[in-house]
Amino acid sequence: MNTDIEVQLAVVDAKAPLRALADVTLRWSSGQITIRRCAVFQKIGEPPWANLPRLLIDKGGKKVFVPLVDLPRELKQRVLDAVLSEYRSKSDAR
Repeated sequence: MNTDIEVQLAVVDAKAPLRALADVTLRWSSGQITIRRCAVFQKIGEPPWANLPRLLIDKGGKKVFVPLVDLPRELKQRVLDAVLSEYRSKSDAR
């Protein structure tokens, strides 16, 4: 299945290292789905990284992040690469 990826990214003024939030629409021949609020992080002097949406929960007294969306490995990597590419292009334009 061929999946097209469209990224709508907004650079945000938030607590570091959060730098941007992205909504990602995945389209294929029979439909589409939008994943909202993928996060882009970057520490000073380090390359940026992105995550799919996740939720911080308390699990047995320990705080852990749990994913809200599971994608096949290859598709997840394509999505994160597209988000980072859009972030870099917007960062370069600033």
